Order: sequence, then C-alpha cells, then structure tokens
Amino acid sequence: METMKALVSYPSAELKLEEVPVPKLGENRYAPHDVLVEVEYCGICGSDIHMWGKDKTGVKTPPRKVVSGHEIVSVVKAVGPEVTAVKPGDRVVHEIVTMYCGHCPACLEGRFNICNTLPPMEGRAHFVTGGGFAKYTVWPEWQLHKLPDSVSSLAAVLCEPTAGSVHSIVTRVDVKAGQSVAILGPGARGLLLAQVCKAIGAGPVIVSGRERDVPFRLAMAKQYGADYIVNVDREDIRKRVAELTGGIGVDVVLENTGAVEPIDESLDIVRKGGKVMWAGGGIRGGIIAPVDTYKVIVKELTIVGEISQIPYDWTTAIKLIAAGKVVTEPLVTHVFSLDDWHQGFELAATSAESLRVAIKP
Repeated sequence: METMKALVSYPSAELKLEEVPVPKLGENRYAPHDVLVEVEYCGICGSDIHMWGKDKTGVKTPPRKVVSGHEIVSVVKAVGPEVTAVKPGDRVVHEIVTMYCGHCPACLEGRFNICNTLPPMEGRAHFVTGGGFAKYTVWPEWQLHKLPDSVSSLAAVLCEPTAGSVHSIVTRVDVKAGQSVAILGPGARGLLLAQVCKAIGAGPVIVSGRERDVPFRLAMAKQYGADYIVNVDREDIRKRVAELTGGIGVDVVLENTGAVEPIDESLDIVRKGGKVMWAGGGIRGGIIAPVDTYKVIVKELTIVGEISQIPYDWTTAIKLIAAGKVVTEPLVTHVFSLDDWHQGFELAATSAESLRVAIKP
C-alpha cells in the first residue's frame, strides 16, 4: 500500500504528522465523481491553529482521525469515470462544504453550508474524508473550481477565505455601495473583508487592531482597502468612529476578532438601523459574551452570523482575484514544508509579522 506524510487531526484535538494511505479513485464516498489531486499549497486557517494550540476550549474536533487542512490549491492528477468538470493538469481550488442532503429547508434555499440534517462540521471534507495537509487528496468534482491562468497558485491560497469574505459581506450582510463599514480585526481575513468592501464600492472602510498590529498588519490594511485604521490600545474606537461618521455610527460592523470586548463595541459603533456580523469566535466553538439587548432593541439592529460559503461566493471570489480587485499573494507571508509544520503553526499563531502561512506538501 502506497503511503504519504500527512498532518492528521484527532477527536482528542491533537495534530500529528504521520504516514497515511494515498487516497485512490473509486474508494471514497464521492465516486464515480471523485477527483484525485496533488496539493500545491494549503493555508493554515485560524481553526487549524486552535486545534494545535494548548487551549482547546470550544474547539470543534473531527469524529474520527482525518487529514486536516482546507485552504487548498492543487493540480488534478486523475478523475473518476463520470467526471466532466475538470481534467488532469487543471489547477483548482476546493470548496470545503462537500456533503449536504440537498432536500432540507436550508439546502432548498441553496444554503448547503448550513444543511439542517448535518452537524456543522460533518459537511466539510477536512472533518470527514480528508483535507490538504498532504501530497494528495480526493474531492468531488462539483466542489472544485478551475483557476484562471492569471491567478498564481500562491495567490489562490486565499481563495477560500476570500469566498468566506464574499459570503459575509454580500450573501449574509448585503453591504451596499456607499455604506460605511467597520472591520474589527486586521488579520488576513480582515484585510480580505476590507478589499471586498472596496471592490463593491462600500466606504469609508475602518479597520481596527492593537498596538502589536501597527507596524505590519495595520500598515497592510491601509495599503489594501482601509480608509482609516484604529489602534484600540491607544484610541477609543467608539469616539473615533463617532468622529468619522458625524456621531451617527457606521452602517455595518464586521466583527472578526473572536474576543469579548469587540462584541460590545460593535453594538456601540453601528448606527441605528445598521447591521452587525459576529464571526470571529465561530472557529473555536463561539465565545460567551454579555450582550446589552437594550442596544439591539432601541437601535433596531440586524445581527447575523456566518459560516463557510456557498457556490456563488466562490465564483465571485475567483473573479475578484482574477480582476485584481482583491489582492491576495502579498498576504501569503510565509511558506513551510510539511516536515516543518510546527514552525509554520507557531509563526501563524504568535507572529504579528504574518498574515497567512501556507504549507507546501
């Protein structure tokens, strides 16, 4: 049996580099529509970091051990007998929601990412059938997207979080051109959110971060989409947003930190009748934060959550990247081999000088 090195996640929330069988066509749940790919890069998401970190409170784990990694860029090596969408040699990126029932109320609305019949993570390949922290993986053809020649493989590492940003901004919050937006958190996702907002004509865009983010992440935010940046360790974000909006507040707040304080901040800096998206805590099972419902009630706020993406978000994200409306390659700041995964995860978890770290199997 042919084997390969892979970074495997366990129900115990452990990650281990070990030998696993090379996946084969016809021997998986996607056959005969299965596609065998060779992974070029797989980005390290915040959810991967939480699986690796010491504090595993709230971290969602797979029901059985499985190859991890979901921000995948690959080349098609072979296809199942009924595959028509891709062929060997195609460069592709991978939608992560690969299992859904197709007939529940959510699926009938096209919201496969929240299929009512499956627990949240059991619709995602990297929790069930295997992801991209390995040389090879298999995927269903209907969840692969061919990359335009103009998009480099390194730039494509961030297709998945760009699709997630489109999902947040367009699909869930319905941000309009001309609307003001505050983005809380200046990581790679925050910078992608800022760029998608600018691409659809929203603005001004305000991005917040902390003192440690000033030299690199907030500087990058100013370069890629932010009209204003706020260092919350030195400035009162409530006062700053009030100054920038004539005391009214922003139309939309996109919370992307996973911390408690920004939940309350979001309710204070959004205008009456505005919209708030809470997303930062989802990758580690959510956070428990006190919510002053008076603010929600008297301001008639719309509050939404988000998870993963739907097909529209993917096709739109790829178009935005191909058109240069969203710039991704400079946000992939570091690349490590699979053998050096520990170093890559440590950097991604602790360094303010990184945005997205990728593994090259």
